[in-house]
Amino acid sequence: MRRMVSGHCTYPDRGVKPMNMTDALEASKPLPPAPRLLHIDADDTAALILATLLVPEIHVQRAASKAEADALLRQHSYALIVLDPDLPDGDGQHLIRELRERDVHTPVLLYSARQPSLHHQAHAFLPKPWTSPRQLWQATCRLLEMDLVAR
Repeated sequence: MRRMVSGHCTYPDRGVKPMNMTDALEASKPLPPAPRLLHIDADDTAALILATLLVPEIHVQRAASKAEADALLRQHSYALIVLDPDLPDGDGQHLIRELRERDVHTPVLLYSARQPSLHHQAHAFLPKPWTSPRQLWQATCRLLEMDLVAR
């Protein structure tokens, strides 16, 4: 594995050498697009924490209500949904059932302070507020099948 140091590539076994054209082209390749995540949560603090933790590696969109989530889910596709079912306009757990009825099989991570009755329909469950940022990051990466990066 090499890394850039002041216009040079560092190789652990060979030290620093001047960068050649092939290395420069490889280093300048665009990154793959960030996976899209929909965070459905009425809690502003939780939304800020999740976005701060995941951006820029993951493109995070937030819906603060069931209606807003439903509209976004009809407009976009997501690699992962993080859901706190306590929403001001209804129980967000019904969203899981509605998604499955529409043949949408996006993984769902329930992130809630209560034990949801439909937790068996989600891919993972993390209790709020007892989950550490590291646990949230690891669960998200695992569900997105991303390499776990030490944070």
